[in-house]
Amino acid sequence: MDHMFSKRALRQTWADVRPYFVFSAIVFFASFVVGGSNRIDTSLLEQQAQALESLAGMAGQSEHPRLFLFLIVLINNVFKSIFTMYAGVIACIWPLFMLVTNGTLLGFLLDQVGEQGGNPWLIFATAILPHGIFELPAIFLACAFGLRFGVMLFRGLAGSVRGKPDAWKGFVQTATGSVPGMVIVSLLLLAGAIVESTLSLWLASLVPPVS
Repeated sequence: MDHMFSKRALRQTWADVRPYFVFSAIVFFASFVVGGSNRIDTSLLEQQAQALESLAGMAGQSEHPRLFLFLIVLINNVFKSIFTMYAGVIACIWPLFMLVTNGTLLGFLLDQVGEQGGNPWLIFATAILPHGIFELPAIFLACAFGLRFGVMLFRGLAGSVRGKPDAWKGFVQTATGSVPGMVIVSLLLLAGAIVESTLSLWLASLVPPVS
């Protein structure tokens, strides 16, 4: 068996999770479009937006706001992503929830910027895109593993019932591949947290406030 961090093993792991990665991206961006519309119940999204504002306020009051933002963003994102990778074993529910919730929230926030007279695409390009280049692939990869875990668990159970000798092969491959996957996700989120607490924060400060 190839070492899980060998080039061959990594290529195989990517081949296994790639369809789920693409699916995750589609679900996220579809939710983003829905969140940007006015045809949904926004009460939960408004609560989440207020939580983000509260976090930003806490960072502003800290003696070292950039360091505080970096640490809280990194810890929160890494914990949620790793949890998502393995919680997907429960019928794929949690990864789908994460994708829909985050995509919808992002669309909702940008829509609110537009309604208040701001330029949502300028906000997206300055305050979200720089670190999103790292964070979004990390989220999609974490959810891809979570979704594959759920699917492979179902296949393993179904295969065991039918007496297939290799019923759990896909599940074991996913578990093995999730180890380097977890490292890659964490590194991407580390890069994203660094960019968010520095470049994104600086670029966002250059955007004129919405009147």
